[in-house]
Amino acid sequence: MTDMLQISIPDSIDVLVVGGGPTGLLISLILLRSGLKVLTIEQYDKFEQAMYGRACVLYSGSMELLDLNGIYDRIADIGFIVRDAITFKDGEPSENRGWSFIDKAIVGQTHFDFSFTIRQKYIEDAIRVAISEIDPNAVRGRVKLINYQEAKSAQHSIIATLEHEGRITEVKRKYLVGADGGRSTVRSIGEFPFPGTSSPYKWVRLDAIVKTDMPSSRSKAVALESREHGNVLWTPTDNGRTRIGFVCPADVYGKDGSSITEEAIIDAARNAVKPFSLEFEKLDWWTVYSISQRVAEKYQKGHVILAGDAAHTHSSGSAQGMNTGIHDATNLAWKLAGVVNGLYGECVLETYDLERRKSAQRLIQLDRDISALISGTIPSHFNAPPGANCNEYLEIVYSSNASFTVGLGVSYETNLLNQATSIPDQDGVPSVKVGHRAPDAPVFRPGAAFPKPLRSLLSYVGRFWILIFAGTLEPASESVYLNPACSAKYRNLREYFDAPCSFTNTHTRVSEFITILRGEGCLQVSEALGVEPLGKTVYDRSGETFAKYGVDETTGAMVVVRPDGIVSFTSRLDGTNDLSKYFTSFTLPTKKSVVQHPTAVDISGGEISIEGQEESTVLRS
Repeated sequence: MTDMLQISIPDSIDVLVVGGGPTGLLISLILLRSGLKVLTIEQYDKFEQAMYGRACVLYSGSMELLDLNGIYDRIADIGFIVRDAITFKDGEPSENRGWSFIDKAIVGQTHFDFSFTIRQKYIEDAIRVAISEIDPNAVRGRVKLINYQEAKSAQHSIIATLEHEGRITEVKRKYLVGADGGRSTVRSIGEFPFPGTSSPYKWVRLDAIVKTDMPSSRSKAVALESREHGNVLWTPTDNGRTRIGFVCPADVYGKDGSSITEEAIIDAARNAVKPFSLEFEKLDWWTVYSISQRVAEKYQKGHVILAGDAAHTHSSGSAQGMNTGIHDATNLAWKLAGVVNGLYGECVLETYDLERRKSAQRLIQLDRDISALISGTIPSHFNAPPGANCNEYLEIVYSSNASFTVGLGVSYETNLLNQATSIPDQDGVPSVKVGHRAPDAPVFRPGAAFPKPLRSLLSYVGRFWILIFAGTLEPASESVYLNPACSAKYRNLREYFDAPCSFTNTHTRVSEFITILRGEGCLQVSEALGVEPLGKTVYDRSGETFAKYGVDETTGAMVVVRPDGIVSFTSRLDGTNDLSKYFTSFTLPTKKSVVQHPTAVDISGGEISIEGQEESTVLRS
């Protein structure tokens, strides 16, 4: 029997992604932008599934990552920008409690110095549109994964069985990514251990158009300290909606929660926000759910990889679900793309588990404390005195972990990719921390009157960025020139990278350059440098960029930034040997092959055909 699903899916797909939420879609987008053939399947019809609800808060770190991948601009006009927070207790305000921890962690650190509330549907829509612009057939709804197994094939490593409208088909893929949520089918079939604990707390979340006499209800993130309903969440979000969250009282939940009604939820919400009034004009969505904290023991088994809620589950107490999934996606996808494309050894992919699972373990421990405190219980390890205030301890937990929560403080230990220099105290070596997010700062392109955030120039192109801090511009005659000591080093850099022996020529090309000059600018870049610049050139007029990266303006330096915005290596400006050792430790050498001297080239259908005189050449990615 002819299988319609089989007809519509090509056999040459590199990666099958299971799960059409933000994590799975973002992984798919990055893989597609890296030149891979990808199929993303979602067992539900997104137009029949709950249209709203689910996650709704994006923190600064996540917005930076979405911006690197071209998504933030697609949602910027939809979401609600939140820069301030306030907490109410018995109707009285407190400006320095609750969600105010966010402001303390982001001010002066990022171009995205705010939180952004937008319901998950709109983020999914934006990524889906970006995917369709590359491959309109890359995302399929109402397709269910039934089973999969490892295949012994040089071309394909996974055989997956899919079901679509009662039809069964088998597809062969190199890798399978499970981003299919807390009840992951991929995790279950693969028997990934998923240890953790369940909480006795039941929480309510709802989205609605409401009227209230609560001050700041449409201008700030609000927390209400309620004796009966815990620490109540109130945040304005897109399209005039408000997200409200609170602990579900036992009498409302009942024996098993099966008899809860919309009317009961509305009444509970009104009680939760007292002494303020609350009237519902339209209730879009509501849910009551239990909390568990779990982390998979492994994120990868062979050619099967977990991401997002499939790899870890936790409460929404600090709005980490979608944000953590975005960090998973951007950490995994570039590594997977590089391995499949033959740029890196498979050892690079192993760092995904090392980095993201440890980050999730920290999050889970933090979430256990936060979910208990929000629900009105102080964990025993706090050793709190009798009668202590839960909300005071919640404030301590939020504040002490603020940078990690908003994503700017997410960091990774030394590993194959994150290699700290062996001479950190030597002159000319930057002090910026390897394994941490690359700092943002204003820089100017040549002739520009207004600055750009440096990180906006580090957009995802599937390659590492080598930031060359070239040194200070000095006035001379009617123009300005790079200081002599740095100028000599920069000319040597240019000569090295142009030479056949450079790692950029002996290994697959995995890097791009940005040259950063300290000064107001010059009339012509090459004239100031004494040589053609490496990559784009920008000016640090104030010295802020050099300072944030810990670079001495008189000596210059080099800083390597991974495709996901993490600083991975540093060296002196003349440290080409160290830089070469770093990249050749995980990139693959270029392959040499005997081909014909090109006299005719046919690129129809994506295949390259060369005819002519025989000679030895180097195949480059």
